[in-house]
Amino acid sequence: MKIDIHEAIFKMNADELESVMASVKLRRNQLHFKSAHSLRVGQRVSFQGRGGITEKGTVEKIKIKYVLVRTDRDQRWNVPGSHLTQIKEAVEA
Repeated sequence: MKIDIHEAIFKMNADELESVMASVKLRRNQLHFKSAHSLRVGQRVSFQGRGGITEKGTVEKIKIKYVLVRTDRDQRWNVPGSHLTQIKEAVEA
């Protein structure tokens, strides 16, 4: 049985919508936490920065849900864990 989420949302009252939004926020926080703690300090990562620019950098610190990343342009970004992608760069011989 497939549930059409959009249809169900349009049939909800205000209290039901608040409950759904709280559940979505909780799940998003769980995913940020899980993703952040799957990384290690010193690991190379990439993410979409402001304006859709792909930033690459190195993990400096892992917080509860966010990761502090020092980019290749020497900027520090506080990024949600689930927005980061691990990158594997070729090792120079």
